[in-house]
Amino acid sequence: MSNKFNLLQTLACIACGGVLIDPITLSCGYTVCAHCFPISSPSSIKKSVFKCPAPHCDAETHLFGPELSQDATITQLTHILHQSVTLEETDNKQIDPAMIVPLLNCSSCHHSISDPITTPCGHTFCRACVLRSKIENNACSFCCRPLPKYSNLVSQSPNHTLSRLVKELQLLGSLPSHVNDFIHQTNVPLFISDQVIFPGQHTQLLIHTPFQMTMLKESIMTCGQYHSPCLASIHRSQPHVAKFGTLLQIMNTQRQNGALVIDVVGMDRFRLKSYKDKGSRLMADFEILDESSLVPLSIECAGSEDALIQHTYITEYAIELANTISQHIQYLAQPSSIPSHLLHAQTAGLLGPLWLESMVSLHGPMPPRENPAAVCWWTATVLPIPISDAYELLRTISLVDRLELVISWLQSYQSQWTQCRERAIYAYLQVPQ
Repeated sequence: MSNKFNLLQTLACIACGGVLIDPITLSCGYTVCAHCFPISSPSSIKKSVFKCPAPHCDAETHLFGPELSQDATITQLTHILHQSVTLEETDNKQIDPAMIVPLLNCSSCHHSISDPITTPCGHTFCRACVLRSKIENNACSFCCRPLPKYSNLVSQSPNHTLSRLVKELQLLGSLPSHVNDFIHQTNVPLFISDQVIFPGQHTQLLIHTPFQMTMLKESIMTCGQYHSPCLASIHRSQPHVAKFGTLLQIMNTQRQNGALVIDVVGMDRFRLKSYKDKGSRLMADFEILDESSLVPLSIECAGSEDALIQHTYITEYAIELANTISQHIQYLAQPSSIPSHLLHAQTAGLLGPLWLESMVSLHGPMPPRENPAAVCWWTATVLPIPISDAYELLRTISLVDRLELVISWLQSYQSQWTQCRERAIYAYLQVPQ
């Protein structure tokens, strides 16, 4: 395989087909010459309507507005192309990758760029790195210009030209592939939370003190698995650190009344292997507890045929337990039989249909029983359980044990809810009509 490639094809303008001149990268990820942008449609007499010059663009909106800076990285690449190869000789000459590899390092993390997105100021970073800059400083880490909204950066298309170039160089072996050991994480800063957050749970973190903001900035980690900033969140109960936690993906941020509100979703559980207290922060080594890897020891030791039988039995049993949980939830969500509208209004918010409707609006519908792990976490999220019970569930390894623990909670709630309704009905019947 040749260790050179044709940079001319990569740096072609998608609008005019020529080599990019004063390149501008749009929020849809396509890069065009400055003279190819903007193309306006005279469909409106009072004002022009922007039409993306990229023929294959399917983005409904473009976020960058009228003032765009040149793409700094692609501008440097075009300079190298013009210096190394004259236009008449491009068909016969190719570029040495060593000339351009240094330009493909993220100026934030200093590694080869991963999932690159380009800001309105023309600077390109790994998606996770620019999102981290948005959280920490709300500005480009290169030129300090303000960044777009967090949600816009999350959904922004990658820089197609640079993504294609990175893949070509990875195939040539000139750039390392972004492969890391996701299961085993070392020297990771921990985020100490006052709540236990389950996988799949959407919640908000409120950062309103300088200490919390410092801890947040020190705890943000770049997780290549999700191409997004993450937090390794644990609940700390003095004097010991919780040994189990949840990896949180940061989905959005917003400022409210001087506080920073962070929307997160729980992704994977982890178990601490070791940690070090360095004063203002905790550094830890941990392993991700992937559901598919949590196979009972008896199955691992058994023969292949016996292992298959046991695995099938456990899977079917877990689905049965998930179905039992679903039935309990349906019972707790039944409307009250109390005839008094007043009594119904006083008790409906505790459990019942309004409770379930509220939980579904906050956390989404209950997962299907064929996904018992998700059923377990969803149910624990919607139930009003104390934090000690929540952590007990988080630290329980076996899926079957977790499902049975949740069922025991539901049985207790069902008994209490039944007694509550019976007492309310009895009290109502004692009142003279």
